[in-house]
Amino acid sequence: MASTAGSPISPAALGGRLTWLIGERDSAALAHEVSAVSLEPRPDSGRPRYEDVLAWVMESIVEVVEARLGAAPPGETFLLEVRRTDGGAVTAAELPASGEWVLRTAAAFLADDPAAGRHQLAVAARQLEPLRRAETLTDALIWLDFLLDVDLPDPPDVPTR
Repeated sequence: MASTAGSPISPAALGGRLTWLIGERDSAALAHEVSAVSLEPRPDSGRPRYEDVLAWVMESIVEVVEARLGAAPPGETFLLEVRRTDGGAVTAAELPASGEWVLRTAAAFLADDPAAGRHQLAVAARQLEPLRRAETLTDALIWLDFLLDVDLPDPPDVPTR
């Protein structure tokens, strides 16, 4: 995705394109785009920074969870669990590092701990190895795609007064 006429590409526009590519299972285009964003862009490229795209994806994950399940009541939080197809629980330690990062970061934001979530985003932004950056971004995109596709019950009706 190149910027047109010198106008910069927003993190949301690129994140949306990457999410669409995941959904379309276009691995060639996805690999090209993720590789490009995982490398530090030239200042004049018009491409968003890696950490800004990753932040958009993580914010989208949280927004989808909250839109589907409703916000956690005051004093409560979501419990995120990863399950195998047989229903068995997967511990965070069993996940690849990038999957554990996505789980930990989403949990922080869903627990209304934005400082911990921002810390996790900063840790990912400091990762210098492009392959690790690409793995983290791709795992986050896969989680987002899954959440967008999964059938979840409508959120419970909340009485308003």
